[in-house]
Amino acid sequence: MERNLLKVVDEAEETPVVLTRVTPSGFIQWAFWGLRIYIVAMLVLVGIGFSRGLH
Repeated sequence: MERNLLKVVDEAEETPVVLTRVTPSGFIQWAFWGLRIYIVAMLVLVGIGFSRGLH
């Protein structure tokens, strides 16, 4: 069983996969910008919460 697993791993390493980058466009690009803005807003709110501390 262990020999078969090693054989599969060796075969996978012999054939590299070429990765390509896809440029998002249209609605997808707006969705990603919305997520970035949301993350920044949440970080600001968390920062405000931590700066005021627990009362």
